[in-house]
Amino acid sequence: MKAGFATEVTVAKSKTEMIGGTARERLRDLAANRYWGAAEGRAAVAAFEASRLSKEAFARATGIKAQRLVWWRRRAPAPEPAGKIEFVPVEVARPALGPAPARDAEMEIAIGDVRIRVWPGFDADALRRLLSVVAEPAC
Repeated sequence: MKAGFATEVTVAKSKTEMIGGTARERLRDLAANRYWGAAEGRAAVAAFEASRLSKEAFARATGIKAQRLVWWRRRAPAPEPAGKIEFVPVEVARPALGPAPARDAEMEIAIGDVRIRVWPGFDADALRRLLSVVAEPAC
């Protein structure tokens, strides 16, 4: 370097433009790729959702087609955030089982080839409806 000459070098910091928390260049690179894996699809959808832009505005800014975002939104939903796991005490109650119905207390109704068995505690209205259907002549 010669005496009397000063060389000044200025390094300009390039400002990376961010869209939805992701660098625009990264999103442009994604748009250029024909095939995406699930990670790329989720990254594009996450950037789109964080940007709060319309699909069309996001597509213009990044080059990612709106239809591609819709496709990935359906197929690669964001993984559920891992939250605190909590155990809750549960009490399992067994249903109260009454005594088994006595076999001699059951009734059997025969209408033609149809046999209907009725045990104690049956619903009389349901039985009436069933009998009216079974007793109807076939069409």
